[in-house]
Amino acid sequence: MTIEIRNLPLFPLHTVLFPGSTIPLNVFEDRYKTMINDCRATDDMFGVVLIKEGEEVGGPSIPHKIGTVAKITNMREISGGRIYLTALGTERFKIREILEDTPYLTATVEVGELDNDPYIPEIELESTKEAASTHVKHLLSISGGWVDRTRTPSHPIELSYFLAQLLQIDMAKKQDILGNNSCRERLAACKDHLEKANANLLIQSELEVKLRFSRH
Repeated sequence: MTIEIRNLPLFPLHTVLFPGSTIPLNVFEDRYKTMINDCRATDDMFGVVLIKEGEEVGGPSIPHKIGTVAKITNMREISGGRIYLTALGTERFKIREILEDTPYLTATVEVGELDNDPYIPEIELESTKEAASTHVKHLLSISGGWVDRTRTPSHPIELSYFLAQLLQIDMAKKQDILGNNSCRERLAACKDHLEKANANLLIQSELEVKLRFSRH
């Protein structure tokens, strides 16, 4: 895939957005309301980046170098002049240079998928999908729900991002996955986290079943 160089407004957050996933945002700071209105006047695109140092609200922040381009899919103004929007992650980017930080961060970025390890054996893909399916079944079992089959993306790159967003791990670990240029390594990391979570969820699920039966 060709790498595109472009300028992109940045929205630093304490969360990681992956391509293919959506993020809801409640925008109330003037600088970010200005940014969103500027985006709507152009291509509806901005960059979501995990904050490395600093805070989301009130002051400057230093972002990680790798983020995800987000496209506004729905937006409305709510009480108090706030903007509520939903954005879809489209593709990764890498910050080359911060251009300005007033009224909001803008950077020159490289946009595009650069995979250092494009070939993934089918057996690895299937075992990773199975770990994801098992994970969702455990979660639904604990919450009292049920699922017959978890639908997951078939393309390896899309699958790696889908699973990374699904994981309930700290944001630093999610950032490590986002920043990895090897799809195969991203999938391996996701599978490792899923299998560890599944072992814990299985124990929790079995305890929930015992508790339900003990009440009767």
